[in-house]
Order: sequence, then C-alpha cells, then structure tokens
Amino acid sequence: MVSLSKRDFLTAAAGFGATMIVPEALATEKKEVTPDSVFNVKAFGAKGDGVTSDTKAIQAALDAAGKVSGTVWVPAGTYLCHDLKVPEHVTIKSDPAWIFAPDTKGAVLKLDNPNASCLINVTRSYGARIYGLTLQGIPKTPKPVHGIYINNEKDFSPKEDSLVVDNVKVQYFSGNGIYLKRAWLFLIRHSQCYRNGMCGVMLYGWDGFVCDNQFSLNGMHGFGCDKVGAAIMFTGNRLEWNKGHGLRLCEWATWNVTGNSFDRNHGAGLYACRLNASTFTGNTFNRNGRDPSTVTGGGAQSCQIYLESCRGITCTGNVGLAGRDDGGGGELTPRVAIVAKKMQYSIVKDNAFAMGFTEKLYEDLGGHGTDYIYKDNVGYPAKS
Repeated sequence: MVSLSKRDFLTAAAGFGATMIVPEALATEKKEVTPDSVFNVKAFGAKGDGVTSDTKAIQAALDAAGKVSGTVWVPAGTYLCHDLKVPEHVTIKSDPAWIFAPDTKGAVLKLDNPNASCLINVTRSYGARIYGLTLQGIPKTPKPVHGIYINNEKDFSPKEDSLVVDNVKVQYFSGNGIYLKRAWLFLIRHSQCYRNGMCGVMLYGWDGFVCDNQFSLNGMHGFGCDKVGAAIMFTGNRLEWNKGHGLRLCEWATWNVTGNSFDRNHGAGLYACRLNASTFTGNTFNRNGRDPSTVTGGGAQSCQIYLESCRGITCTGNVGLAGRDDGGGGELTPRVAIVAKKMQYSIVKDNAFAMGFTEKLYEDLGGHGTDYIYKDNVGYPAKS
C-alpha cells in the first residue's frame, strides 16, 4: 500500500486541475435563488433632475425593498420629494459627497412641498438605516417641516426603533434637522445638521449614541432635548454657532458627555437643567455665550457651562477660552465660565478656564441642596 504524506497529497491534487473529483454532495448542491435586495430608484422612474417630482418613484423603491428587508440605492442627482416613509429594516443610501459648506453634491433629496410634515418619516420604521445622503429643506414654510422624523404622538414605540443615521447631511429645514419624538434606541454618527430653522437634533427619548457629528448654525440649539432625554452616549461632536445652546439637556438622567467641542454658540455651550446621574468630562469650550438674547428655553446667560437643579452629576476636566467672531470681530465672550444654581449631590471640580471668560470664573446663583461640591477650578479673564 502506498502511503501519501500531506505534501504529496497536495502536490497530486494540484496536478488534477479541473478534472479533480469532488464529493457527490458538493457536485449536486444547488444554491437557493433569492430576489435582488438592492433597488435603484431610477429603475422605478425617478429622474433626479431637480425638476421632476420623484416622491412616487422613490416610495415605490422603498416599498419594494420593504418586502425583502432590502436597500434602496440613490445615484447622484437632485430628487424632489417629501414625506417618504421608510419601511421596517430598510436602508436608503448613496455615496456621501457633502462637505461643510452648503454645496449640494452627490445624491440630494430635496423637499418640494412646504406643507409636508417631513422629508423622511421613520416612525416605527424599526431597523431603518439612512446613509450617505444630503437632505435639503425649505428655510421658510407655513409650519415647521423636519428633515428626518420619528413621530410617536402619544406613546413610545412598543420595541426599539434602532434607527441609524450615518454620514448624512441635513440642512435648511424650517423645523428640526432630525426630530426624534418618543424615540427608543438610535444612533447618529458622522453626520452634519446645518442651518436648520429649529434644532439640529431635537430629542424626546432615550438609549442613543451620538458620535462624531457637526451641529452647526442652527436657529435654536445644536442638539436639544424636549421633555425627557436619557441614557445617551454623546461623544466627539462639534457644536458651533447655534443661536441657542450648543447642547441643551432638560430632564431625566444618565448622559455621558465626553470629548466634545462647543464653539461660539449664542447661549451656553452646555446647558443642563433637572438632570440626574450624568457626567460632563473632557470637553472644550470656546467663546460661547455670544448673544444670549437669541436663546429660548432657559439659561439665557453669557457662559460656557450652565447647570441648574441637577443631582448626582460630575463636571470635571473641561477647558475653555473666551474669544470673538472669526476674523476678530464681535464681542469678546463669555462673561462667565460656569454658572450654577440649585445643585445637590454633585461635583464641579478640576476645570481650567485660562482666558476663558471676561468677568468671572464662577457665578453662584445659590439655592444649593445637600452635598454640592465646587472646588479646585482655575482660570483668569481674557483681556480685550
């Protein structure tokens, strides 16, 4: 009997080439044929010419994808549309081409109806993904129109929404760029909300990841909370030149706000009121409090950080500078680095604001309860 080593066997097998015998089970195995799960909107009649209404065509593509939990592909072009409803477990995507400036390159979904409620409706669209698109609104409309909208009017969704918005630009909507009303589990990353009439993002909900985004030049807050906002990882974002606060947190608990940049917002870079069990760590604050007269919803002071009626929070390891507008114009702000009122069981410690304010490092508005600690914060005023 001839015994083949492993090396001998492999050498012999290579010599068999195309005539090598394969097991019968492999030779007769057949792959199950499945329908294509990627649907090009142009195959459904979308023009993308910036003139034709493409709502029906894009919706038809979305509905077709919904039958197989598929993907809708949007080639480069400008597609006029409104109130698109994304089915469950469907992705709508394109190659991202947007930049910071309001250019409209790549695939642009452009609002064509000023009386719509939104451009993309993801209410109870469990597992929906929006990727790579530019969403363009109309700045002035009879009522606020939102870019991406979860609209649970009365109750939270019965299961996690699991919405993902990734590498998307949302700009010039009269309402909020993204409005998550009674949302439960979401992810917003690598995206920009730019020059929307209300907030870049407005949240009423919990369980979210907000990472590596830009919230710029919005008419209210860069990122705001309506009523409840809880259990959010808010990391690596840039919030700048918004006419309200950079980040406005109101009610509830468990925010981790880490490693963000707050620059030239009209109100505080960070505003937190009635918040529990949260941490604000390692953020940078630059020339916030530019114009408190434009701020709505409380805390209209020229400051970097505003804290009121919070319990069980830490605010530590943050830094900041005062400054003027780009080019050296405008007023030197903020007046105060940190403002605090009615705090308890909380620590504000180890923050450094060298040249970080014009008048005071700290303004204590009083009314504090048990175990509020303010210590070891340092800084000195910027000079005109």
